[in-house]
Amino acid sequence: MGMSESSAGSHRRERAAIAAQACQTCRNRKSKCDEQRPKCGLCTRLNVECSYREPMPTKKDKTMVHILDTLTRLENKFDTLALSTPSSSSPDLRSFAKTISDPSPSGSSGASVEHMQDFPRELQQSYQHLTAPHKIILWPSIYIFLINSGVQGTSDLQYVLQEGTPWFIRQEMAKHPDPLPFDVNLPYFALNNTQREQGYSSNVAFPTLTIQNIREQCDAYFNTFNVLFPLLNRDSFMNNTVAPLMRDGYSDGDVNAVLALLVFALGQVAIDGVFERPIALVDGQPSGFRGGSAERPPGLAIFNEARRRIGFIQTHTSLENVQVLLLEATYYESTVRHLDFWRSTVAASMACQVLIKVKDVDWSTTEGDLIKRAFWSCILSEDFYHLDLDLPRTGIVSYEEEVPLPYFHDGHEAPTGPGTEERSHFQYHFLAMIALRRLIARINTAIHGAASETETTESYGGPPVHVIRELARQLDSWRSLLPRPLQWSDTDKFDFPATAPNVRRPAEPLFSPDQGHVPIGHKFNLDVVTAQLRTRFYYARFMMYRPFVYKALHFPELMSTDDENCCALAIKSACLWTMAMAPPKNKKRLVPHLFAWTQNFMGILLILRMTTENECLRVICEGQVNAEEIQRTAHLMLDWIKDVKQMDGIAEWSWRILEPLYSSSQVF
Repeated sequence: MGMSESSAGSHRRERAAIAAQACQTCRNRKSKCDEQRPKCGLCTRLNVECSYREPMPTKKDKTMVHILDTLTRLENKFDTLALSTPSSSSPDLRSFAKTISDPSPSGSSGASVEHMQDFPRELQQSYQHLTAPHKIILWPSIYIFLINSGVQGTSDLQYVLQEGTPWFIRQEMAKHPDPLPFDVNLPYFALNNTQREQGYSSNVAFPTLTIQNIREQCDAYFNTFNVLFPLLNRDSFMNNTVAPLMRDGYSDGDVNAVLALLVFALGQVAIDGVFERPIALVDGQPSGFRGGSAERPPGLAIFNEARRRIGFIQTHTSLENVQVLLLEATYYESTVRHLDFWRSTVAASMACQVLIKVKDVDWSTTEGDLIKRAFWSCILSEDFYHLDLDLPRTGIVSYEEEVPLPYFHDGHEAPTGPGTEERSHFQYHFLAMIALRRLIARINTAIHGAASETETTESYGGPPVHVIRELARQLDSWRSLLPRPLQWSDTDKFDFPATAPNVRRPAEPLFSPDQGHVPIGHKFNLDVVTAQLRTRFYYARFMMYRPFVYKALHFPELMSTDDENCCALAIKSACLWTMAMAPPKNKKRLVPHLFAWTQNFMGILLILRMTTENECLRVICEGQVNAEEIQRTAHLMLDWIKDVKQMDGIAEWSWRILEPLYSSSQVF
């Protein structure tokens, strides 16, 4: 009977898998498909293209299927969204633009136009060459305020105005004129060269990389960095990569040796970056960078062993090569080497494009799924450094329609290994970030793109209200459709996620402005991964409503009640970002895309400072925004930049502007 039941179950699973492979035409017509290849019978009769979508996962993970379907629905909504154009502005805003361009003596906007004419000529034109955070520096009201403030650092604003992003990049280059030190390496001894016949040489072993140390480093890596960017399968990595190295040693030309060393180095960063001593005291407070020093980060000796071997494998056309480059980029970002991170990510994106182009990928396999994860990791990283540093993309986004979303065939496995009932839900976070990234891209194109007139003084057309309302609806829809372990509301954004209906949340919050000096290491990197998702959501909302802040600063007489509400919502969305709070702020080496948060904090701090200088903005905030939240936000973000400036050239320059602006006792 057991054998019969097993056979029947196998038969049902087989039929279910077959049914899942019906062609798209038959699915749309709800017809039975004979599944003939390359064309089924119906498509042959209709003389139409016959295409089969990738089989759905066979695991009974309904949540994953739900997420994938939700992403598809959201994408369809994005595709139908009309982008903002001058003709799409509301009638009232078009009349505002006409009044501004041809003011009458009795017009209410005449004073604004006269005021705008006093601004430097460059400020009356588009400044699209600057990143979104740095554009705020060149908002006319903020630019003039900074110039009139007498702050010493504002003497550089003319270079910002003339050169844009390249000037900022040079500040970063000046901060790190030399590469990471290469005089630190692991002790090693030679082994019998059993692999010389395979073309490898220098077969060595590292006595300090004991089985115990490797296990701890791998556990730490898969519990932190791999939760954020799930590039590797833990079981496969331990069995197929680490085990042979422990047996045969590390050889030049062996891509698995490089891959393993980078994982070990990042594992050491994950351990020391949480539990080791801070690298310094900043105004008496422990720095959020822990382990090693500013120039000699944790795991450097292991990383050096990896990077001296990268040259032997850097031209491989393989998944492992893409993974190596992405792991190298991750290590560089943990050391606040933003340009090194960028270069490594560019190399990974280029290698990934070549891999997709030349390799006949079966997306339904485990390797195909890992290629998908690597691809989307490249896409996410490119969007961060393009939007926040204005560095160029590689073109990998052109493959977005060809590469499916990952299904995570190992999705039920906890990153720290099997045998535990707890789950990290890392796959849900990754897919949610991909969906949010697409919406953020639409926000930047529709509202802040080159054709937008929402933040320029010339031919001001006002915010595209109908587009903003639709994007706001889609952003709220994204959050409401998240699986339960990821969901939150504005009222509980500091709390632990509600992981299950029958499990009560802890009484204390997950995030707070300060949790003391004792390091806190949450399992599955819960605090950092949750902070990333929630903060990026509020970043998206802030970017949507930011044009109304611009309008309040420059065209206060045109502000309607709805405009004031939207302006207040922008300020609220910029307040108390969980990434700036504890525990994440105390483990900055583990924070992904550190530069993105730092750049945005500067722009937000300039806006918050204007809430005390600009009458219209001040009145709006007094009536609708909690003053204590503004004050706490300013302190959190100032503390962040004050800490990061030790290792970040752009943050160091930003601090020269911000510190005197906020040092007055009258401010907040």
